[in-house]
Amino acid sequence: MVVLHDHLDGGVRPTTVLELAHRSGVATPVDDPAALADWLTIRPGMTFESAFSRFDLVVASLQGADALRRVAREAVEDLAADGVIHAELRFAPLLHTVGGLTPTAVLAAVEAGLDDASVETGLDARLIICAMRDRPLEVSIETMRLAASAAGGRVVGVDLAGGEVGHPASEHGEAFAIAHEAQLGVTIHAGEMDGAHQVAAALDTCAPHRIGHGWRLIDDCEVSEGRIVGLGPTASRVRDGAIPLEICLTSNACLGMPVEDHPLRLLRDAGFRVTLNPDDRAITTTTARRELDLAATHHGFGPIDLAQCTERAALAAFLPEAQRRELVTRVRSQWDPNPARLVHLAERSRWETARSAGAYLPAGFEREGFIHLSALHQVLSPANAIYRGRDDLVALVIDAHLVSHALVWEPGTGTLEWFPHLYGALGSDAVLHEIELRPEPDGSFLLPAALIRAVEGPMPRRGG
Repeated sequence: MVVLHDHLDGGVRPTTVLELAHRSGVATPVDDPAALADWLTIRPGMTFESAFSRFDLVVASLQGADALRRVAREAVEDLAADGVIHAELRFAPLLHTVGGLTPTAVLAAVEAGLDDASVETGLDARLIICAMRDRPLEVSIETMRLAASAAGGRVVGVDLAGGEVGHPASEHGEAFAIAHEAQLGVTIHAGEMDGAHQVAAALDTCAPHRIGHGWRLIDDCEVSEGRIVGLGPTASRVRDGAIPLEICLTSNACLGMPVEDHPLRLLRDAGFRVTLNPDDRAITTTTARRELDLAATHHGFGPIDLAQCTERAALAAFLPEAQRRELVTRVRSQWDPNPARLVHLAERSRWETARSAGAYLPAGFEREGFIHLSALHQVLSPANAIYRGRDDLVALVIDAHLVSHALVWEPGTGTLEWFPHLYGALGSDAVLHEIELRPEPDGSFLLPAALIRAVEGPMPRRGG
């Protein structure tokens, strides 16, 4: 598993919180570990202010170097035990200076804890440095300068966290220019507790590479009969820009979006690059593995869907290219992401002509030597990049078992994501369905419901 969105202060073990609080003289609401764990847990119906008071207790207990080093080590231990192979932990160093530590000393303590855990577990976690929405711009600038000074080591990215309402990302754009200049990855909490306009503000002023949460993009989509049938301008920018969403099901449920009603599946089927993350493991009582289980239980994600989400998380990791490539390879070695049915986009006239001959080769086969195929979650990428506005396309649903002898999974052009390439002619007997692929009024494509059913439904029985 790959975790992109996990807050250090939201994942501290309750027993550790209790011990550190007592050691540093911080009052706790209860003195029993189980009772404190229950008090720390955020639940649906809580106000935002009440929920964040849980973080206040944890942060008050983490004002010394030893405490920070300990919780960083324990966080990695817990993630590694859960099966995570890459983790990006985020926190706001300037919140941990009340006890006299400098921001640099805070960062050094956390990095030391990650170093300790790396030796013990083999999980080499990285850090994302958070600025807070409700703090003045000059504090965000100080935070970004701290992150920039540490770039190239464990610090790989920056974030803007905290309450969205009344604090748009546009107030912090100047600070994030510093992060971009330092070539750090940028992710912004947006579209979590407020609407899609917050995502638009983040895109306009902070130029994020990823969006934290982002589920409120559904407010900028038209939904009909269980699928997205239209995209507004902000949703289009995120989808067509291939900006990954750091989805956190349990965390969103704690703040009012029930897991079963979450638009995860709608967004994924519409071509958004969704990843699954725990957010705050202790305060929301979840794990990385449980988030995958929730997607399977409530949204029908099978092993292939979960493998694809994990692969896309690896592709979105804030790592140097060589290390990201290695991570993607590790993910693929642990999952079997090869689906039983694939899709090829063809010009209808060319396909109809070839079908009568029993075999099909696209016009570019002689030049490229293979036929481009896609898993369902990949269809919209080439459709919108290559065929935008075309109204003569047909999506051919292919029985991968019947072409497996000539099928090779390889990275796409200029990407690390594996696409299936067919090195040979496509026989008409391997085509299970033909589905019209029509563009939307703006020329973009969305997945037809018939195509989803054809790829994910029961395999048709063949005669004989």
